[in-house]
Amino acid sequence: MKYEKRIVLFTLFAINLVDQPAPEVTIEQGILSGKINTDGTIFEYMGIPYATTSSETRFQAPLPPPKWDGVYKAVDEYYSCPQSMFIGVVGSEDCLKINVFVPAKAKRPLPVMVYIHGGAFILGSGGKLLYAPDFLVNKDVIVVTFNYRLGALGFICLGIKEAPGNAGLKDQIAALRWVKKNIAAFGGDPDNITLFGESAGGTSTSILLASEATVGLFNRVIIQSGSSTSNWSLNRKPVWVASLLAKVLGHDTEDPHEIYEILSKLPLKDLIKLKPIKPLGMFFDTLLLHLPCIEKPLPNEEAVLTDLPYNLLKNKPKNIPVIYGSNSREGLFLTSAENATTLEERNQRYLFASDLEFGSEKEAVAAAERVRRFYFGEERVSFKTIMSLAKIYTEVYFETPAAMESDLLVKNNVTVYNYLFDYSGARNVLKHRMGYGNESGACHADDLFYIFNPRIWPFSINEKDRQMIDWMTEMWTNFAKYGNPTPESSNLPVKWVPSTRNNLQYLYIDDPMKMGPMPNPESYYLWKDIYEKYRRLDLSFYL
Repeated sequence: MKYEKRIVLFTLFAINLVDQPAPEVTIEQGILSGKINTDGTIFEYMGIPYATTSSETRFQAPLPPPKWDGVYKAVDEYYSCPQSMFIGVVGSEDCLKINVFVPAKAKRPLPVMVYIHGGAFILGSGGKLLYAPDFLVNKDVIVVTFNYRLGALGFICLGIKEAPGNAGLKDQIAALRWVKKNIAAFGGDPDNITLFGESAGGTSTSILLASEATVGLFNRVIIQSGSSTSNWSLNRKPVWVASLLAKVLGHDTEDPHEIYEILSKLPLKDLIKLKPIKPLGMFFDTLLLHLPCIEKPLPNEEAVLTDLPYNLLKNKPKNIPVIYGSNSREGLFLTSAENATTLEERNQRYLFASDLEFGSEKEAVAAAERVRRFYFGEERVSFKTIMSLAKIYTEVYFETPAAMESDLLVKNNVTVYNYLFDYSGARNVLKHRMGYGNESGACHADDLFYIFNPRIWPFSINEKDRQMIDWMTEMWTNFAKYGNPTPESSNLPVKWVPSTRNNLQYLYIDDPMKMGPMPNPESYYLWKDIYEKYRRLDLSFYL
């Protein structure tokens, strides 16, 4: 009898280890099956091809997705687009896969949330390792994550038909079109899609909000720690940047056709490994090589951006509700990489980037001195003043661009909710990893683990962090459902009020939460004044 009981118990244990199939779903490509998560609450369909690409179509827009006979087993959660990691180059070129997570018992049709992952446009994937969406899905929304091409594959921009630019953004648009076409088959509402993303994913989300190519693809937007108008969002010299890759290989050319011939024939791993040093001039531009670009108009080629996002958001805004926000100590993530040499370089150059344009050297020097005095007084940039440098990173890269974008949209009567994430808990993983665990506030990406439940970091959740997870996911999913993060039916401890013309109002996400005025208004008005006078609007410079 004891033996039989043990057999029964072992059988039940073994059954739990075997993936149970989720209901089959029929889409235009064919029939697919997924799996049920371990507690039976979520149907998971992972690794579905939403488009195709290969070495033959390298640097170009994605092609339509494949069709198949039989049942496609959508259960592969470990895949990525090619990227360079400490273990070498990982990922395959045909990497355009999408994941759909469906609450098992919720009433259909369901609101849909589509997430764009971050990673500086060179790293990351949409898999459960970092972005397991249990917290969100358990609040009765469908969550979709996906991969898009990164680095040179996604963002070489030569202005020719073989490499027009923004292949990675075109992947994102292809994913959104796939969702629009197919999500009803999973129980989702194709007319209630919220696009959201963080860091490079937030910048992508902001660009797609501005782009004229995305009309009708989503209904709401959440932009976390990113902005299409920040000084790191666009490649201002795309052909020159591509020429740096060719130069490493021994070719000294800025002819786009020659560069294409060199890079298109390169074996995948060799291309991904290329990491030339980007020379800096007086402007302190980002060292990131591969970024979105303004595209040259080409026959029969759909462009993502043919104008600056600033101009598009100002002159042709979509009437779509938006949440804009950033973290209170974003810059700690960036200062962790500084050394004595890089800090001294800050003293030799302007403290702003080439998205500003001055009538004379005298004007540029005066603006640079104004910024230096504001942040550093009479001190030099050094380890002694590293927290002042962290502050400038926080404000000029994240906080101020988001506020200026919000201001543009509010003036066009778009509903905008603003927030500052200031909570410091056990899930502020990046702040601890960067060596700033004793600092207050939230570092770049510290908000993510209060929205997602990453498999890479399966730590227990304390009571305070559990409350923050519940607040964050409640607000995010309320916004997806109703366009309002704190509707009348909400039990949240504060009413999140949208911003109004000339009065940006912020939800301070902390314990406790509170509404308040814009953070750091003095620095906002400093940068607003500089950008209003000197923002580079000449498109020819970007092309």
